Amino acid sequence: MFDVIEAIWEAIIGFAEWIFGLVKAVFTAVWDMAVDLVAYVLDQILGFVVGLLNAINVAAFDASIGAWGALPGEVINVLGLIGLADCFAIVAAAIGIRLILQLIPFVRLGS
Repeated sequence: MFDVIEAIWEAIIGFAEWIFGLVKAVFTAVWDMAVDLVAYVLDQILGFVVGLLNAINVAAFDASIGAWGALPGEVINVLGLIGLADCFAIVAAAIGIRLILQLIPFVRLGS
């Protein structure tokens, strides 16, 4: 009698473990699918941005870079010592931040 009850109890426990494993596997699969969907959307957006950036003509910038090579070495050294490259980086970051802030509705910051 007790063997039958014990066998039924083990069958119930085995079924519950199987259901738990199934639910866990389904949740894991859905979670992985959601993560992949977010990654796919981000990949498509960044691919579009790369396409837009590749469409920009930068030939004028390449021509102006050659002008720095015509400067004497002492002038380039002094420009490096006063931090001209850092200055350009700070100004470019500030312009970039301002352009990004212009995209937020109702935040025009003086313009």
